[in-house]
Order: sequence, then C-alpha cells, then structure tokens
Amino acid sequence: MLVRESSDKYAVITENLTRNFGSFKAVNEVSISVERGEIFGFLGANGAGKTTMIRMLCGLLQPSSGTGQVAGHDLYTESEKIKENIGYMSQKFSLYNDLKVLENISFYGGIYGLSGRQMQMRSKELLNLTGIESIGDKPVADLPLGYKQRLALICAVLHNPDIIFLDEPT
Repeated sequence: MLVRESSDKYAVITENLTRNFGSFKAVNEVSISVERGEIFGFLGANGAGKTTMIRMLCGLLQPSSGTGQVAGHDLYTESEKIKENIGYMSQKFSLYNDLKVLENISFYGGIYGLSGRQMQMRSKELLNLTGIESIGDKPVADLPLGYKQRLALICAVLHNPDIIFLDEPT
C-alpha cells in the first residue's frame, strides 16, 4: 500500500516507479498522482520512457522497483484486476486485419466478458458515436487509418472501463 495518499481519491498513483532493461534505465523513479476524472499526459522525446510507463501502469510490464496502484490495484500483485478496469489503445493498433469491424468488436467484447445483448447495445452506441456504423461488414485491412483509429478506440472502451490509457493517439 502506498503511504503517501489514499487510493480512493486517485485513479493512478506511483512512487519512485522504475523500469530497467539490463543496465538501461527506461523509467527512473517516477512518482505521480492522477485523481479520478483527471486527464493526464506524458510528454517527452522518443525514447523517454512514455510507452514503458504506460505498459507498467496497464499491468503489461512489471516495474523493476517502486510502488504503484491503478484503479486501486497493486501493479505487482493485481495486474489482472488492473486489466479488467482499464481500456488501452496502443500506438500500434491491436486490431485483427483479417476480421471485419464487427468481428473485431465481438472479439474484444468476448475478452471483456460482455454478454450478447449488452454487447449489441454497447457496440451500436459506440459505432454511432464514432460515425462508423455503416462499415461493420468491412474487413479491417481495407479501412483508412482514421477508421482504424476509431475502431481501436471502440475496442478500448467497449467494456466501459474506469481508466483509459491512450499511447500516442494521433
């Protein structure tokens, strides 16, 4: 448990979070407190450790040292709980090009445990919100970049997560 502040107030909190790759220090003792509802961004040059930091916060990469919680869950011991409570859109989309738009949405909905009716309602809502409801039967490989970005965002927020991590969402 972090000593500095209560995790009830914060969506993300870290103290001295560090990640080494051998002798290379990719993230060096980062301490942040992000309140619930706050928009927070990492700015820096290429290679500054932004993506590494986000991957640690998403439970995809374990820190080398320091402490942290995301959505009230410990980075070291509750990475699966973290993944249940976040949406993540990586800088390289994790879409399946050989599937159609609706098939991608259905795949991610299944991963997040959405039921048939719940999935139908949520996917319809998000397709309408993003303006791509007319392309549900198109293969992802045939989509322009902007449509792929919209679809990747739909997949990241489909399960209505508490926290959304966007890595270079141009």
